[in-house]
Amino acid sequence: MGMFRVTVEATGGHGCQREKGDGEHVVGCERSGCPDCITREFVRRLRRCGAMVSKAQLVHWPDQVGQVHDDLLTGERRGTFPEREQYLAREAGR
Repeated sequence: MGMFRVTVEATGGHGCQREKGDGEHVVGCERSGCPDCITREFVRRLRRCGAMVSKAQLVHWPDQVGQVHDDLLTGERRGTFPEREQYLAREAGR
């Protein structure tokens, strides 16, 4: 057994649960077409098949100021989406 790395860079459709802020737990929206949730499921499947996953992170807007990091092992978000307040207001209005 040896170490391996999977790297994917993509554009578009990312960033579910934008109402979650820094330090909050993100589980995902579970929509079948959500890139974030597809990535979370990929990591879960790797772990279920016995792979020892040491790091799994989803980075929104890499190399830019204001990037948001979702730790796919712990579910913890670091950073906050700029439109978070809009999502919270929508949630409160329901």
